[in-house]
Amino acid sequence: MRLDAIKGLLAERDVTTAADLAADLGISVRTLQRDLAVLRDLGTPIEGDRGRGGGVRLERGWSLGRVHLNESEALGLLLSLTIAEKGGSPLLLDDLRSITRKVGAAFAPAQARRILALRRRILVGQTASEPVLSTYTPPSTLVTRGLLDAFMHQRLALIRYEDQTHTTTDREIELQYLYYNVPVWYVLAWDRLRDDVRFFRVDRIKVVKILPSEFRLRRAEAFVGAGEDIARTM
Repeated sequence: MRLDAIKGLLAERDVTTAADLAADLGISVRTLQRDLAVLRDLGTPIEGDRGRGGGVRLERGWSLGRVHLNESEALGLLLSLTIAEKGGSPLLLDDLRSITRKVGAAFAPAQARRILALRRRILVGQTASEPVLSTYTPPSTLVTRGLLDAFMHQRLALIRYEDQTHTTTDREIELQYLYYNVPVWYVLAWDRLRDDVRFFRVDRIKVVKILPSEFRLRRAEAFVGAGEDIARTM
């Protein structure tokens, strides 16, 4: 897409001219000026010097437009920022909040609405207890990728789960919420075997199989109420 090409060229250069950009893209200067106006309307901070041959540049310090994130990557970035905020560093907290707001505002409206809907299904509670931490091991990447896919696209998942007594069961779940007790993640799901709300610790999920069927979101109260009183959405 030509607009992306223009942003890419601007990102590569400290300053350029409309004539140079137009020549690189094989278009007229008039067409380029129209494209620059469209980009400005979309929120891309492009500065330009007045006069013939004036310079064109991205606003200094602006660089997110060089990066194109899919929904999974965008959610991962916002999750990471939220986790960093949860750490509560007084040195960085104000910057993190500012960055989170700016990242959220950088997405197109439709993307922003989709990401906001996902963030509302992620609950952040308190730090995990010592007994939990003593048995915690980092989960498999294959497992976490499968769970995130099921969560984002509302797909049923078949999981093999090992509980605290080392008993293994296969469960078909609707992954309605994610729940975070630093640094331990849980799946807060509707368990079709038990026909009820259940927590599943992610590091105890051994296998995930995504099923073709989708699920609908259930009433939030049953899931939000299952966690800690202090838990809040992301």
